[in-house]
Amino acid sequence: MKIKKYLKRYLPIVGGLLCCLLLSGCTEKLTYTLQAGTPLPEPAELSDAEGLAYDTGYDPNCINHAGKYELSLTDAEGKKYILKLTVKDTKKPIVTTRHIYHALGTQTPNAADFINTIVEPDDYTAYFTCDLPDMTAIGDYDISFRVKDASGNVSDECHSILTVILDREAPTFVKVPELSAFVGEAIAYRKGLEVTDNCSGEITIDVDSSAVQPAVPGDYPVKYTATDACGNTSAAETVIHIYENQITEAQLMDKIAALSAQITTPDMTVEQKLRAAHAYIQEHISYTSDSDKSDWVRAAYDGLFVTGTGDCFNYFAATKAFVIYYGLDYREIERTPGVEEGTHFWLMVNLGSRENPRWYHYDATRLRKTYENSGCLLTEKQLYAYNRMSGLTFYHYDASAYPPTATEIITPTPELQPYY
Repeated sequence: MKIKKYLKRYLPIVGGLLCCLLLSGCTEKLTYTLQAGTPLPEPAELSDAEGLAYDTGYDPNCINHAGKYELSLTDAEGKKYILKLTVKDTKKPIVTTRHIYHALGTQTPNAADFINTIVEPDDYTAYFTCDLPDMTAIGDYDISFRVKDASGNVSDECHSILTVILDREAPTFVKVPELSAFVGEAIAYRKGLEVTDNCSGEITIDVDSSAVQPAVPGDYPVKYTATDACGNTSAAETVIHIYENQITEAQLMDKIAALSAQITTPDMTVEQKLRAAHAYIQEHISYTSDSDKSDWVRAAYDGLFVTGTGDCFNYFAATKAFVIYYGLDYREIERTPGVEEGTHFWLMVNLGSRENPRWYHYDATRLRKTYENSGCLLTEKQLYAYNRMSGLTFYHYDASAYPPTATEIITPTPELQPYY
């Protein structure tokens, strides 16, 4: 009777444990608590499972907002893990202030207008802790305020000065870039435009694009008028280039030449110029899930000068444009089809000479937020280490079909070292 009793009581538990051991899909639970604004823990901090890596698809901004989240991970054997992440915000906002010049007779500024810099990862609100002056007279007024974040942490009291002036100064156009678009595409006339004013308050910008014919290739004037809260106005003008759908490589190289002159200096080495280009591409092309891969010239032009978005092909095309402009020997690589969902493109570039080559992998695609160096001038050893770290075959290719990379590591990747 006792045997039956114990079997009845414990057999389901034993069976469940055996089932969990036998089934590869059994998910292990992990827990971690971090301070808002700090990076996710490295997988090695959570478990000693080999090749453990975060799966894609989570919101990278979760680390900035207090709350509870579940993130999935996978190890080298395909076993799944769930990280129960708790994000806490226990630190008060750190604020520096700025002196505000305010136009007589205009709307009272908000407390947030007095913030110069703030260290606070989560959402916040600013509120005055003083009685606001009626601001009907020219002069200086003492202002105090505090900042409260989403978790209820409150900053120290902040002090600033509000100077009320009679505003007769017009807004200043700081940056008025040339624009470009293809026939039939939507035009972002305000993209890259920067306007400042001597006083706080809203600046209204009117765009006169009446001379532009979006369906006809050519160069057209675009006029801007900026008006501040007191009605002071200033004007500026630029040109928009409307291109045929098929842009030429020569047109692309003209744009790359101008861009390179902005982000590099003549005394830079080729390696330094490639790093500058890599940083610019990552900063100015936002990732989207798909793109037209039929024309690399247009993909580069779209990503860098028109839409500011793209997938790995746009990143690949943009790097290729710079590499060609700098006159480097290069090889194009496409990930082995079928090893991962979708495809991936990147380059190998020769930083040496034909006689003494120094080949490195060059990829500007944003791999993951916490992987700072991305794919900028890496050796084959580093590429394979990334595969092991991510638990993917992201950089799977037939290495025998390409020249061997240099062995000297010129881009330090400390996060990859455990996977060498």
